[in-house]
Amino acid sequence: MARSLKHNIDFDDVVSPRKRRILESYSTGDIRQVATNLQPRTISRCTTDFTSPIAKRLYREASDIFLKRRADAQPEPFSIKRVELYEPCNTMALLWSLPAEILILIVALLGAQDMRYVAQVCSLLREIAGPLFFANRNFPTSPDDQCHIHVNSPNFDILPTWIRMDTFRPPRMMLCWLDSDLRAPQLSAFSHFLQSVPHKSIRYITLFWNFDILASPILPQIITFFENVRASGCQELTCMGFCHFFGSSAITKLARIQGRVGANHLKAFEACSGMLFSPKLLPFTIQTIRCSRLEKLRLSHIALSSAHWDKLLRNLVIPTLVELRVDSDCAPSTLIRFLACHPAINDLSIIPRPGGFWRTNRTIIPLTLFISTLDGPLSHVLPVLRSLRKPPALGCLLLSLQARDASPDYITTILQCVGHCDSVRYLRISLPPQSHSLSAMIWPGTCSAVRVNHLAIDTSDAAESSSAPAGDALALSAVWIEAFPTVKRVSMRGYSGVTAGDLVDVMRRIVTADVEVSVKLQS
Repeated sequence: MARSLKHNIDFDDVVSPRKRRILESYSTGDIRQVATNLQPRTISRCTTDFTSPIAKRLYREASDIFLKRRADAQPEPFSIKRVELYEPCNTMALLWSLPAEILILIVALLGAQDMRYVAQVCSLLREIAGPLFFANRNFPTSPDDQCHIHVNSPNFDILPTWIRMDTFRPPRMMLCWLDSDLRAPQLSAFSHFLQSVPHKSIRYITLFWNFDILASPILPQIITFFENVRASGCQELTCMGFCHFFGSSAITKLARIQGRVGANHLKAFEACSGMLFSPKLLPFTIQTIRCSRLEKLRLSHIALSSAHWDKLLRNLVIPTLVELRVDSDCAPSTLIRFLACHPAINDLSIIPRPGGFWRTNRTIIPLTLFISTLDGPLSHVLPVLRSLRKPPALGCLLLSLQARDASPDYITTILQCVGHCDSVRYLRISLPPQSHSLSAMIWPGTCSAVRVNHLAIDTSDAAESSSAPAGDALALSAVWIEAFPTVKRVSMRGYSGVTAGDLVDVMRRIVTADVEVSVKLQS
């Protein structure tokens, strides 16, 4: 049939319906075979080289018909495509058909951003480009490092790629550093990562920043990011700013800030920046405290006045609270009133502020607390101990002495505080960095009737002083051991002009042979 039709075609005609119908009557096989069967008389039969314009036009028209027929034959969705055995093979060599060694060498030549794009193509390239991308950004992803991941904001775009790796395991702790050039897409990438990991798999999240986030152009996105972190299912959240806050806190209208109980799974919240109590961030802070079943609340270095502390603690009721940390700017009377409403607290810490001064607390509210750990300056520790109905058996008593506590001498003030306890398993005394006179350091000969198992004297902060006598505070305080006759272990740490061996000899002449003695000097 093809031979009979061949002589009826005018091949010099560029386009004719009759010629197109004839071409369409042929199969969808090889185009070259179609062109050969319809070869004009002007083309040599011994060759199929399409060099003449007539053959080229014929080849183009046959190709158009062939491609149109292929397009019309595309199957509908969910239909079964019929494959002709004589259909030509158009299979191309794909990139992922190369050996993995070759792909690794190719990807290694790319830049960090290109590696990130390649890792998003498919699972094979993600497993090849991912480790190279992480190594280029110095991002630790080994199983040994996944317990503690430190990521800064420029590397937030790594997290969506990392979570899709076959070797991904959710870390237990994440330390996140927010830089001053923080951008909204970076926060979005981190939020998407938190939403993608299994719920409550990341237990500890710490956010650091060293710039004024209140002046950031993306402050609304930062607040939303804080809220996403809070709702991520983590159990402990720490927000810590290293930039000094020069603004004013706004502890007002706290009753209007509403929070829904059970909105997150936080058990511990730590706020270490005055920015968190600014007008723009105060709703986030109060909602975090109120809508969480907190067991630990740590508020330190937040630059609140005593009046603001009073307003804040009066509006907080946390029945599940067992650990509390506040600044020494919080008045002892305010602290005792808060403790009276939270009898489950057994761990209390007060962060001392150099130069802070409080008069003796006149208001004594009887407290029924079973405190095991008490840490802070004598200005707060002593009123709390006086308010307890029953002398506590403290597991840990940490006293931060101030210069005013040397009246008449340090050890007399310490014994006055220890005398309100039933027993103390571990007593640590931290001396202030000021220079100390001999009269302030001398032991008056009074002994404590309270059993103290371990006595620790720390003068690490004495290096801040330029006075020479402060360097010997450790040696001068060695005689305090005689004030605790029941002690079983003595340890000293800090700066001293006396060698460690000489300090050990001094203490050995005071204590009995069964007392353990240790000295650790800092240079």
